[in-house]
Amino acid sequence: MPEFHQAVYVISVAAELAGVHPQTLRIYERKGLVEPARTQGGSRRYSDEDISLLRRIQELTDEGLNL
Repeated sequence: MPEFHQAVYVISVAAELAGVHPQTLRIYERKGLVEPARTQGGSRRYSDEDISLLRRIQELTDEGLNL
C-alpha cells in the first residue's frame, strides 16, 4: 500500500476518487490549490493526501465557497 503522501494516481483516477472531472483538477492546480507531483515526462501524479485535499475543496465549493 502506498504511503499517504506518495504520488501514485494519474489524473483520471484522482478525479474519479475525488468525485470531480479531470479538468477541475487542472483548474485547482492553476489556482494553486493543489500541486501534484510530476513524472520525468511531465504527467501529473496525485497522492492520497492530494485526494483528501481535493475532496475537502469540493466540499467547500459545494457549500458555496468561491475558489
